[in-house]
Amino acid sequence: MTQAVHILLATAGAGLIAGASAPTFLYAACSAAAATWLCRIATTPTGHTLYATLDPRAPDGAILLEAIRKALALIRNTRKPVRLRLCALIPGGRPVLRLEVNRTGDLELCCDNRRSALKRPGVWLPDHPLPLTLPHTRSLTLLLEPCGTERIRASLARSAVRLPCPWCVLVLGVIAACALDASGLLAATLGFAFQSYLSHQQAHRATDNP
Repeated sequence: MTQAVHILLATAGAGLIAGASAPTFLYAACSAAAATWLCRIATTPTGHTLYATLDPRAPDGAILLEAIRKALALIRNTRKPVRLRLCALIPGGRPVLRLEVNRTGDLELCCDNRRSALKRPGVWLPDHPLPLTLPHTRSLTLLLEPCGTERIRASLARSAVRLPCPWCVLVLGVIAACALDASGLLAATLGFAFQSYLSHQQAHRATDNP
């Protein structure tokens, strides 16, 4: 569902619960819109983003290794995280590309039966599944973070939404609105809570970079 649909659902639910009047719907709509804006600010990625896209007609795995080397150099120079988006949309699913760590601790790209090493043993600390097979129907994003002086920690960058306000604060807002019989405050609090929840759940359902 789109954010517009989320806002409509949050507005309708919060407005109906708070009294189904024009002011309550207005308060709920404004609060839901504010929650959407704050969620976007909270999830703005830090650091840099690099892209590596293979030619579907002639996929060359060396491009992926070169992109990883550039990401490592960027992390070394800036000491900031890097998001590396890998896109291997290959018709027919061949060749199969996967990332592994060999016995020396070096990252290897396996292209069917061919293996190519990064030649940086001990640098890659995987927090992702091994072997990591690159999908052929969507792209995949790795989050590379500096770990110590020479190593980087690699994990899957999920499309998650951090809540802009703790749930305990929203619960206290609902309790206060009920105690004061303030329908406007109740509508605003519920609208904010509903929209935050819908955005959070939608992000977890969505596939990574379809």
